[in-house]
Amino acid sequence: MLIIIFKIILCSSLLIGVYYLFLQREKMFRFNRFYLLLALVFSYVIPFVKINLPAVSQQKKELIFDEIQTQQLMQTTTQATDFNWMSLIVPICILISIGLIIRTVISIRKIITLKGKEINYQNQKVKLVDKNLPPFSFWNKIYLNKNYFEKGQIDNRIFQHEKTHLVQKHSWDILFLQLLKIISWFNPALYFYKKAMTDNHEFLADESIIQQKNNVKDYQTLILSEILQTQNLKLTHQFNYNNTKKRFIMMTIKKSKFEKTKKIVAVSAFAGLSLLFVQKVYASEIKLENRISTPEIVVSHSTKLDTIPQKMEAKNNLKLKNAKKVKTISAQKELKENELPIPPPPPPAREGKPAEFPEGLQALRTQFANTFDSSKLENKGMLRTNLYISIDENGVTKDIRAEGSNQDFNNEAIRSLKSVVQDKKWKPATEDGKESATVFKLPITMNFQ
Repeated sequence: MLIIIFKIILCSSLLIGVYYLFLQREKMFRFNRFYLLLALVFSYVIPFVKINLPAVSQQKKELIFDEIQTQQLMQTTTQATDFNWMSLIVPICILISIGLIIRTVISIRKIITLKGKEINYQNQKVKLVDKNLPPFSFWNKIYLNKNYFEKGQIDNRIFQHEKTHLVQKHSWDILFLQLLKIISWFNPALYFYKKAMTDNHEFLADESIIQQKNNVKDYQTLILSEILQTQNLKLTHQFNYNNTKKRFIMMTIKKSKFEKTKKIVAVSAFAGLSLLFVQKVYASEIKLENRISTPEIVVSHSTKLDTIPQKMEAKNNLKLKNAKKVKTISAQKELKENELPIPPPPPPAREGKPAEFPEGLQALRTQFANTFDSSKLENKGMLRTNLYISIDENGVTKDIRAEGSNQDFNNEAIRSLKSVVQDKKWKPATEDGKESATVFKLPITMNFQ
């Protein structure tokens, strides 16, 4: 999920960068509005899109899952576990989003509860507010100062300006952007989009007035007189000082001869970023086979573990069912990252059940194989590793480690499995009818030919 969030932030940032570099100074306001809205939708959708591509691997690589009885290494409940601070991130994000929802609702309520009288003026809903505010518009209504309106001091050009905001449904753009801010407030690009959108909305409204053959200088003077009054209402279109200079420039600027070229550049940006941020699924040359390649192991004793071991110094008397001797394991050595010795597999817990992947073991294997990128490995022969998935009593994956001789193979196996199990909740293991933490073992072999 973190990768998808990173793609959304990066893609939206690049597209708003293209806007500020090529489009914001051009007098093509309708295209710019379409571009900004499409850029937002595109940025939030493209990371979830998958495309199938032919396999790029030239080697024949066979990924094999060894069929072995799941080992449950039950955690003892008498020892305290380390607190996982990462578990706080999701609740914090949710609380911030809830706070933004409350803030948005308060802002909307502040607008619609303004005291005043509602009338129909020039086939448009108008609310004459008692409070001394400059004209503004929101959703489907124009808000005008009651005293100004009754004295006939509301210029028709101001009224038409605000009406243009409603006719072109500019409030929808702002509310859509506000929704994205609620669910992804951590995306800094959204604050640049809001500034670009509100400016563009004013340019569009000004353009509609000028196209009615009104004198530009007189209209500019009217704007300056109106913005002497201030207000603090979010989510509305209003006259203010912040973008007045830009508006005056856009009223008099001429269309650029490079307008079409810049449109092509903007559209090309979508094409290029779609290739960069789309999820690529390569046609697998991997042949999945389930092989019973690990003999049944009989253990002379059982062991309970509090976590996946990092080191182990023990002597285990193991006997193969076929009466073959197994060398005594003595593993007193420093282990590399993601390496660990094979833990002694205890017999199944009394009246216990192993943890279950929500979509089934075969789905876990299939998704793992599709995610595994064998192109990073340039080995020949057989590579093996054992993946150990630490699952707590709530079915949440807490840790994944690998034990194998090839560190690159271990790292890619861990990366692939983390991608598969992220945001997925297992059916917890049980011991004596109670949910229990466990370690799920997944042996993997890859054959390079």
